[in-house]
Amino acid sequence: MKKFYLTTPIYYASGLPHIGHAFTTIYADVLARYKKGQGFDVFFSTGMDEHGTKISKRAEEKKLNPQNFVDKIANDYIELWKLLEIEYDSFIRTTSPRHIEGVKFFLGKIYRKGDIYKDKYRGYYCNDCESFIPVSKLLPGNKCPVHLKPVEEVEEENYFFNLKKYLPEIKKKILDGEIKIIPEEREKETLSIIDGKIENFSITREKVKWGIPFPFDKNQNIYVWVEALINYLTVLDYPQGENFKKYWPADLHIIGADINKFHTIFWPALLMSADLPLPKKIFIHGFFTVNGQKMGKTLGNVIDPKEIIKDFGPEITRFLLLTQFPAQSHGDIKQSEFKNKYNSNLANGIGNLVERIFALAGKFRISKDEILADEEFKKRIESFRKKTSQFMDELNIFEFINETLSFSKFLDGYLNETKPWKMKDGDPRIRKVIGNLLSGISFLASNLIPIFPQKMKLLKGRIESNNFSKLNLFPRK
Repeated sequence: MKKFYLTTPIYYASGLPHIGHAFTTIYADVLARYKKGQGFDVFFSTGMDEHGTKISKRAEEKKLNPQNFVDKIANDYIELWKLLEIEYDSFIRTTSPRHIEGVKFFLGKIYRKGDIYKDKYRGYYCNDCESFIPVSKLLPGNKCPVHLKPVEEVEEENYFFNLKKYLPEIKKKILDGEIKIIPEEREKETLSIIDGKIENFSITREKVKWGIPFPFDKNQNIYVWVEALINYLTVLDYPQGENFKKYWPADLHIIGADINKFHTIFWPALLMSADLPLPKKIFIHGFFTVNGQKMGKTLGNVIDPKEIIKDFGPEITRFLLLTQFPAQSHGDIKQSEFKNKYNSNLANGIGNLVERIFALAGKFRISKDEILADEEFKKRIESFRKKTSQFMDELNIFEFINETLSFSKFLDGYLNETKPWKMKDGDPRIRKVIGNLLSGISFLASNLIPIFPQKMKLLKGRIESNNFSKLNLFPRK
């Protein structure tokens, strides 16, 4: 079996998960299920980023020590992923011993290679971003452009990584397609950052106490962003683990647009310094916005996924988030339209279609041997299969779902055109028409299993077992 290793970013443990985190993780889960369906040996990782100044401050506000604080947040994420039927293979936490030991080993390789040096740094730091903000990006009043709060002017003696040494090779690998960045706009953004004279970056912090100690200086801790990236290795039990030997390099990193440069520039450079193969693809999705503003815990404008799950259930929540807008672009959440989208596409769409076909199959006592498509109908199904597979291979789940929904509309049109309910028992056309329709919804179920894992397995199982009793897949709301 060919291997396929895909990752989400590890989420920062500063607060509860919101629908932005849910969207990214559902996206990865759908792709993982799709690749498994193609016969790949899939390893799918996610996890928590648990160090840094912001974490220690949040813990202090809650009157907890940092470890107890992140333990609680990690449990909240794990509970949500279980609710949303996320089938990850490993959940990595940056406070875990396997991560800490792997990070130290990785940085030791870079240090011995001579790519780390000590220097003084003065700049503007946003505690909520856990990163330095270039002066050119600051808003009036020295405010962070993301969190709209004043940044802190910091002067420290830190250890730096010689990024500039690797920039020409990274640019070449991007242009040659060895590092594939999707969509094209994000690739252009990455190249623009490289051409904009990006500086070497700090890999340690002198005044941040909640973190992993830097092995070569007891007065420094490893910068949270650097050690967080290394999770993609430590989740595979780097450096000696069997999973690392089997699955690295990553076939696909899925990230949000706000962490582009860390994954498309910093991460490849660190890997090159450590003499490790580079990830093959980096898919960068857009922001979820609320009232035109990037959603985030710090801004207090988040939507709790559990609210949507309470109203619609976990699998419908997966569908609703994936169909808001194409992932490659930014988009505004329209929660007020959820009910209409559910009823029109699912309850009155696929759900109603299945009810009508099952009723006819039961009425005319269709046997298992008669669930067959004729040659013309097979060609129709194959045409839709090719289109939807192409969208999924292009990581375009939005269009994959739209094309699959258009197939359900095609089936509905075929049903209304042929009108098998008007045919008399014994009419030879009945078996052909209902056989085509059952083959069609069987394909529909197979295609949509990554989106609705339980509902579509139930539908497919009912068809295969020749059980056409009433099945209310999507009750009307």
